[in-house]
Amino acid sequence: MSTIQEQAALLKGKGYILNKDGEHFSCRVVVPGGKMTAQQSLKVSEVCEKYGNGYFYLTQRENIEIPGLNPEDLEKVAQALQEAGLSIGSTGPRPRPITTCKGTVCKFGLYDTDAFTSFLNEKIYKGYYDVTLPAKLRIITSGCFNNCSMPHIGCIGIIGKKREQVAISLGGLAGRKQHLGREIKGLYTLEEATAIVEKAINFYKENGQKGERFALMLERLGFETVEKALIG
Repeated sequence: MSTIQEQAALLKGKGYILNKDGEHFSCRVVVPGGKMTAQQSLKVSEVCEKYGNGYFYLTQRENIEIPGLNPEDLEKVAQALQEAGLSIGSTGPRPRPITTCKGTVCKFGLYDTDAFTSFLNEKIYKGYYDVTLPAKLRIITSGCFNNCSMPHIGCIGIIGKKREQVAISLGGLAGRKQHLGREIKGLYTLEEATAIVEKAINFYKENGQKGERFALMLERLGFETVEKALIG
């Protein structure tokens, strides 16, 4: 294994992905809820110009990837982004940053998606960052039943159904295999939904097999078994 490949294996868990050329890296910049300030966007542009190829990608997970970074510049990139309140991450067998819709400003929004997603990112993404799960875990929130953010393809989906009340979907998966999530019984306050999300993460940690996505664990154990463990 070459030095760059060894370096790539170590860096992947920190949010750095080796580019196709086998020489440069992309960094995954976490943008909680897809919301970035004007000053943060200027810093990202500055980093792209100074250290990268002069552009960045907007990812499906509402984050940013900056390609074309030299290995010796990665610490400088992280420091520059940190000055703007941005971090690098979103890889590995752990909860990923929560994605959402624009429910806070949308006329259909039934709760403040910005505030709730920010709260979940602190409590779940950051709070469980050092917890090793069987595989990655995606949580998607949606402000209403129009489902613009596609919560039913998340491992856990939270869907606004009534004012300040949400449904919870389990077992979505988008990738080589596809599953649509199935909603558990009942509607929940945001506080209740947060508690169920934490129960689901711990259940997955204890019952999932290494490399097994949440949807496949659900398929193996049975939806009703997991539902009962979460809500009784």
